[in-house]
Amino acid sequence: MKFIRALAVYLLLLPIVLLSLLPLCVHQVLAGFVAWMLGPVLKYRQSVVSTNLSKAFPDLGDDGVKVLSRDYYQHVADIICETVWSLTRSYAHIKKKGVCSVENGEVLEGLFEKYGSVVVLLGHSGNWELLPGLPVYSDEATYGYDNVVSAYHPMSDRFSEELFLRLRSFHRFKRKNLVPSGSFLRYVLENRDERKVYFFIADQCPEGRGGVETEFLGLRTEWVTGAEAIARKTGMPVAYIGINRAARGRYVISCETICEKPSSTQPGEITEAYSSKLERDIRADRVNWLWSHRRWKNLWNY
Repeated sequence: MKFIRALAVYLLLLPIVLLSLLPLCVHQVLAGFVAWMLGPVLKYRQSVVSTNLSKAFPDLGDDGVKVLSRDYYQHVADIICETVWSLTRSYAHIKKKGVCSVENGEVLEGLFEKYGSVVVLLGHSGNWELLPGLPVYSDEATYGYDNVVSAYHPMSDRFSEELFLRLRSFHRFKRKNLVPSGSFLRYVLENRDERKVYFFIADQCPEGRGGVETEFLGLRTEWVTGAEAIARKTGMPVAYIGINRAARGRYVISCETICEKPSSTQPGEITEAYSSKLERDIRADRVNWLWSHRRWKNLWNY
Protein backbone atom coordinates (compact mmCIF):
# COMPACT_ATOMS: atom_id res chain seq x y z
CA MET A 1 0.00 0.00 0.00
CA LYS A 2 2.85 2.36 0.88
CA PHE A 3 4.57 1.59 -2.44
CA ILE A 4 1.37 2.22 -4.41
CA ARG A 5 0.82 5.53 -2.63
CA ALA A 6 4.41 6.62 -3.32
CA LEU A 7 4.08 5.64 -6.98
CA ALA A 8 0.83 7.60 -7.30
CA VAL A 9 2.51 10.65 -5.78
CA TYR A 10 5.39 10.47 -8.27
CA LEU A 11 3.01 10.00 -11.21
CA LEU A 12 1.11 13.12 -10.14
CA LEU A 13 4.31 15.08 -9.57
CA LEU A 14 5.70 14.31 -13.04
CA PRO A 15 3.32 16.53 -15.07
CA ILE A 16 3.56 19.26 -12.41
CA VAL A 17 7.36 19.28 -12.70
CA LEU A 18 7.18 19.32 -16.51
CA LEU A 19 4.71 22.22 -16.35
CA SER A 20 7.05 23.99 -13.96
CA LEU A 21 9.74 24.18 -16.67
CA LEU A 22 7.69 26.73 -18.63
CA PRO A 23 8.72 30.42 -18.28
CA LEU A 24 7.02 32.61 -15.69
CA CYS A 25 5.29 34.66 -18.39
CA VAL A 26 3.57 31.50 -19.64
CA HIS A 27 2.46 30.65 -16.11
CA GLN A 28 0.95 34.12 -15.79
CA VAL A 29 -1.09 33.48 -18.93
CA LEU A 30 -2.16 30.09 -17.54
CA ALA A 31 -3.16 31.84 -14.31
CA GLY A 32 -5.83 33.73 -16.24
CA PHE A 33 -7.38 30.42 -17.27
CA VAL A 34 -7.11 29.04 -13.73
CA ALA A 35 -8.84 32.15 -12.36
CA TRP A 36 -11.67 31.70 -14.87
CA MET A 37 -12.05 28.07 -13.83
CA LEU A 38 -12.03 28.84 -10.10
CA GLY A 39 -14.46 31.73 -10.36
CA PRO A 40 -17.07 31.74 -13.15
CA VAL A 41 -16.89 28.00 -13.93
CA LEU A 42 -16.41 26.12 -10.64
CA LYS A 43 -17.52 28.97 -8.35
CA TYR A 44 -14.98 27.67 -5.83
CA ARG A 45 -16.20 28.64 -2.35
CA GLN A 46 -17.92 31.62 -3.90
CA SER A 47 -20.37 32.07 -1.02
CA VAL A 48 -17.50 31.95 1.51
CA VAL A 49 -15.48 34.57 -0.38
CA SER A 50 -18.49 36.86 -0.85
CA THR A 51 -19.61 36.55 2.77
CA ASN A 52 -16.14 37.20 4.17
CA LEU A 53 -15.58 40.25 1.95
CA SER A 54 -19.02 41.78 2.54
CA LYS A 55 -18.72 41.40 6.33
CA ALA A 56 -15.13 42.64 6.53
CA PHE A 57 -15.70 45.55 4.13
CA PRO A 58 -19.36 46.68 4.44
CA ASP A 59 -18.50 49.81 2.46
CA LEU A 60 -18.02 47.78 -0.73
CA GLY A 61 -21.64 47.06 -1.60
CA ASP A 62 -22.68 44.21 -3.88
CA ASP A 63 -20.86 45.53 -6.94
CA GLY A 64 -17.66 46.12 -5.00
CA VAL A 65 -17.76 42.61 -3.55
CA LYS A 66 -18.13 41.15 -7.05
CA VAL A 67 -15.13 43.12 -8.34
CA LEU A 68 -12.98 42.21 -5.35
CA SER A 69 -14.04 38.56 -5.60
CA ARG A 70 -12.98 38.48 -9.25
CA ASP A 71 -9.62 40.02 -8.38
CA TYR A 72 -9.24 37.55 -5.50
CA TYR A 73 -9.65 34.52 -7.79
CA GLN A 74 -6.96 35.96 -10.05
CA HIS A 75 -4.71 36.38 -7.02
CA VAL A 76 -5.22 32.75 -5.95
CA ALA A 77 -4.58 31.58 -9.51
CA ASP A 78 -1.34 33.58 -9.58
CA ILE A 79 -0.23 31.93 -6.33
CA ILE A 80 -0.94 28.45 -7.71
CA CYS A 81 0.90 29.04 -10.98
CA GLU A 82 3.82 30.88 -9.37
CA THR A 83 4.23 28.04 -6.90
CA VAL A 84 4.32 25.46 -9.70
CA TRP A 85 6.82 27.60 -11.63
CA SER A 86 9.05 27.92 -8.55
CA LEU A 87 9.44 24.15 -8.09
CA THR A 88 12.25 23.87 -10.63
CA ARG A 89 13.84 27.27 -9.88
CA SER A 90 16.38 27.95 -7.20
CA TYR A 91 15.61 30.57 -4.59
CA ALA A 92 18.57 32.55 -5.96
CA HIS A 93 16.86 32.58 -9.37
CA ILE A 94 13.54 33.64 -7.82
CA LYS A 95 15.36 36.52 -6.14
CA LYS A 96 17.21 37.44 -9.36
CA LYS A 97 13.89 37.55 -11.27
CA GLY A 98 12.59 40.04 -8.73
CA VAL A 99 9.72 37.79 -7.66
CA CYS A 100 10.69 38.10 -3.98
CA SER A 101 12.62 40.85 -2.26
CA VAL A 102 13.06 41.75 1.41
CA GLU A 103 12.87 45.04 3.25
CA ASN A 104 13.83 45.53 6.90
CA GLY A 105 15.56 42.16 6.83
CA GLU A 106 17.95 43.52 9.44
CA VAL A 107 15.10 43.40 11.98
CA LEU A 108 14.85 39.61 11.91
CA GLU A 109 18.59 39.26 11.59
CA GLY A 110 19.13 41.51 14.62
CA LEU A 111 16.76 39.47 16.79
CA PHE A 112 18.40 36.23 15.67
CA GLU A 113 21.90 37.49 16.42
CA LYS A 114 20.93 39.02 19.77
CA TYR A 115 18.73 36.25 21.18
CA GLY A 116 19.69 33.13 19.23
CA SER A 117 16.13 32.05 18.39
CA VAL A 118 13.07 33.93 17.13
CA VAL A 119 9.35 33.21 16.77
CA VAL A 120 7.99 34.65 13.51
CA LEU A 121 4.26 35.16 12.92
CA LEU A 122 2.67 35.65 9.51
CA GLY A 123 -0.66 35.28 7.76
CA HIS A 124 -1.85 33.79 4.48
CA SER A 125 -0.81 36.93 2.60
CA GLY A 126 1.02 37.34 -0.69
CA ASN A 127 2.53 34.10 -1.91
CA TRP A 128 3.47 32.51 1.40
CA GLU A 129 4.60 29.38 -0.47
CA LEU A 130 7.72 31.28 -1.57
CA LEU A 131 8.69 32.26 1.99
CA PRO A 132 11.08 29.28 2.59
CA GLY A 133 13.59 31.10 0.38
CA LEU A 134 13.92 33.94 2.91
CA PRO A 135 17.52 33.00 3.91
CA VAL A 136 18.46 33.59 0.25
CA TYR A 137 16.20 36.59 -0.48
CA SER A 138 17.51 38.57 2.49
CA ASP A 139 20.99 40.05 2.03
CA GLU A 140 21.27 40.48 5.82
CA ALA A 141 20.53 36.86 6.75
CA THR A 142 23.18 34.91 8.63
CA TYR A 143 20.69 32.18 9.51
CA GLY A 144 20.43 29.30 7.05
CA TYR A 145 18.16 26.34 6.38
CA ASP A 146 19.57 24.42 9.32
CA ASN A 147 18.14 27.17 11.52
CA VAL A 148 14.69 27.47 9.92
CA VAL A 149 11.69 25.48 11.17
CA SER A 150 8.07 25.90 10.11
CA ALA A 151 4.94 24.62 11.84
CA TYR A 152 2.33 22.94 9.67
CA HIS A 153 -0.98 21.13 10.08
CA PRO A 154 -0.70 17.48 8.95
CA MET A 155 -3.40 16.24 6.60
CA SER A 156 -5.64 13.35 7.55
CA ASP A 157 -5.33 11.80 4.08
CA ARG A 158 -1.95 10.06 3.72
CA PHE A 159 -1.75 10.62 -0.04
CA SER A 160 -2.34 14.38 0.34
CA GLU A 161 0.17 14.52 3.19
CA GLU A 162 2.86 12.78 1.13
CA LEU A 163 2.20 15.04 -1.87
CA PHE A 164 2.33 18.12 0.38
CA LEU A 165 5.70 17.10 1.81
CA ARG A 166 7.16 16.22 -1.60
CA LEU A 167 6.14 19.59 -3.06
CA ARG A 168 7.85 21.40 -0.19
CA SER A 169 11.05 19.39 -0.45
CA PHE A 170 12.18 20.42 -3.93
CA HIS A 171 14.68 22.97 -2.62
CA ARG A 172 16.98 23.20 0.39
CA PHE A 173 13.88 23.49 2.57
CA LYS A 174 13.35 19.82 3.48
CA ARG A 175 11.07 17.68 5.60
CA LYS A 176 13.32 18.24 8.61
CA ASN A 177 12.35 21.92 8.39
CA LEU A 178 8.65 21.06 8.81
CA VAL A 179 7.26 20.11 12.22
CA PRO A 180 3.60 19.19 12.89
CA SER A 181 1.90 21.87 14.99
CA GLY A 182 0.72 19.29 17.54
CA SER A 183 4.29 18.39 18.48
CA PHE A 184 5.85 21.81 17.97
CA LEU A 185 6.19 22.75 21.64
CA ARG A 186 7.99 19.49 22.36
CA TYR A 187 10.31 20.12 19.39
CA VAL A 188 11.10 23.65 20.61
CA LEU A 189 11.86 22.49 24.14
CA GLU A 190 14.03 19.63 22.90
CA ASN A 191 16.03 22.04 20.71
CA ARG A 192 16.06 24.94 23.13
CA ASP A 193 19.85 25.24 23.08
CA GLU A 194 19.99 25.54 19.28
CA ARG A 195 19.63 28.75 17.27
CA LYS A 196 16.36 28.60 15.35
CA VAL A 197 13.91 30.78 13.42
CA TYR A 198 10.42 29.38 14.01
CA PHE A 199 7.74 30.29 11.46
CA PHE A 200 4.05 30.14 12.34
CA ILE A 201 1.12 31.00 10.10
CA ALA A 202 -1.09 32.24 12.95
CA ASP A 203 -4.70 31.69 11.94
CA GLN A 204 -8.08 32.52 13.37
CA CYS A 205 -9.95 29.87 15.34
CA PRO A 206 -13.19 29.93 13.29
CA GLU A 207 -15.19 27.66 15.59
CA GLY A 208 -15.00 30.26 18.36
CA ARG A 209 -12.72 28.25 20.67
CA GLY A 210 -9.59 30.36 20.39
CA GLY A 211 -7.48 31.43 23.33
CA VAL A 212 -7.60 35.16 22.49
CA GLU A 213 -10.36 37.31 21.05
CA THR A 214 -9.72 40.57 19.19
CA GLU A 215 -11.62 42.88 16.90
CA PHE A 216 -10.18 42.09 13.50
CA LEU A 217 -11.47 43.73 10.32
CA GLY A 218 -14.35 45.01 12.42
CA LEU A 219 -15.36 41.49 13.46
CA ARG A 220 -15.11 39.58 16.72
CA THR A 221 -12.32 37.11 15.97
CA GLU A 222 -10.77 34.34 18.03
CA TRP A 223 -7.21 33.19 17.44
CA VAL A 224 -5.07 30.10 17.75
CA THR A 225 -2.47 31.08 20.36
CA GLY A 226 0.07 28.25 20.23
CA ALA A 227 2.85 30.50 18.90
CA GLU A 228 2.29 33.09 21.63
CA ALA A 229 2.27 30.37 24.28
CA ILE A 230 5.60 29.00 23.02
CA ALA A 231 7.16 32.48 22.95
CA ARG A 232 5.98 33.28 26.47
CA LYS A 233 7.13 29.92 27.81
CA THR A 234 10.61 30.05 26.24
CA GLY A 235 11.20 33.82 26.30
CA MET A 236 12.04 33.93 22.58
CA PRO A 237 11.44 37.31 20.87
CA VAL A 238 8.59 37.59 18.39
CA ALA A 239 8.66 39.14 14.91
CA TYR A 240 6.01 39.75 12.25
CA ILE A 241 6.48 39.12 8.55
CA GLY A 242 4.19 40.65 5.95
CA ILE A 243 4.26 39.43 2.34
CA ASN A 244 2.93 42.32 0.28
CA ARG A 245 2.29 42.53 -3.46
CA ALA A 246 4.32 45.21 -5.22
CA ALA A 247 2.90 44.12 -8.60
CA ARG A 248 1.71 40.95 -10.23
CA GLY A 249 4.37 38.32 -9.58
CA ARG A 250 6.34 40.70 -7.35
CA TYR A 251 6.32 40.32 -3.57
CA VAL A 252 8.05 42.33 -0.87
CA ILE A 253 8.68 40.54 2.43
CA SER A 254 8.79 43.02 5.31
CA CYS A 255 9.97 42.31 8.87
CA GLU A 256 8.89 44.01 12.10
CA THR A 257 9.49 43.37 15.78
CA ILE A 258 6.42 42.51 17.87
CA CYS A 259 8.23 42.13 21.19
CA GLU A 260 11.66 41.24 22.53
CA LYS A 261 10.60 40.14 26.02
CA PRO A 262 7.47 37.98 25.63
CA SER A 263 7.67 36.64 29.17
CA SER A 264 6.87 40.12 30.46
CA THR A 265 3.76 40.56 28.28
CA GLN A 266 0.18 39.95 29.31
CA PRO A 267 -1.66 36.90 27.88
CA GLY A 268 -3.07 37.83 24.49
CA GLU A 269 -0.87 40.91 24.06
CA ILE A 270 1.35 39.31 21.39
CA THR A 271 -1.61 37.91 19.45
CA GLU A 272 -3.37 41.29 19.55
CA ALA A 273 -0.25 43.05 18.24
CA TYR A 274 0.08 40.46 15.48
CA SER A 275 -3.58 40.73 14.44
CA SER A 276 -3.28 44.52 14.29
CA LYS A 277 -0.31 44.35 11.92
CA LEU A 278 -2.01 41.74 9.75
CA GLU A 279 -5.19 43.83 9.55
CA ARG A 280 -3.16 46.90 8.55
CA ASP A 281 -1.61 44.97 5.64
CA ILE A 282 -4.95 43.50 4.53
CA ARG A 283 -6.61 46.92 4.49
CA ALA A 284 -3.71 48.25 2.42
CA ASP A 285 -4.34 45.54 -0.21
CA ARG A 286 -7.74 43.91 0.26
CA VAL A 287 -7.18 41.13 -2.27
CA ASN A 288 -3.93 40.01 -0.68
CA TRP A 289 -5.28 37.45 1.82
CA LEU A 290 -6.84 33.98 1.72
CA TRP A 291 -10.55 34.90 1.73
CA SER A 292 -11.80 31.46 0.70
CA HIS A 293 -11.35 29.99 4.20
CA ARG A 294 -14.25 29.88 6.66
CA ARG A 295 -12.67 32.21 9.20
CA TRP A 296 -15.67 33.27 11.25
CA LYS A 297 -17.82 30.17 11.81
CA ASN A 298 -18.57 31.54 15.27
CA LEU A 299 -20.33 34.56 13.75
CA TRP A 300 -22.40 33.17 10.90
CA ASN A 301 -23.20 30.12 8.82
CA TYR A 302 -21.65 30.00 5.35
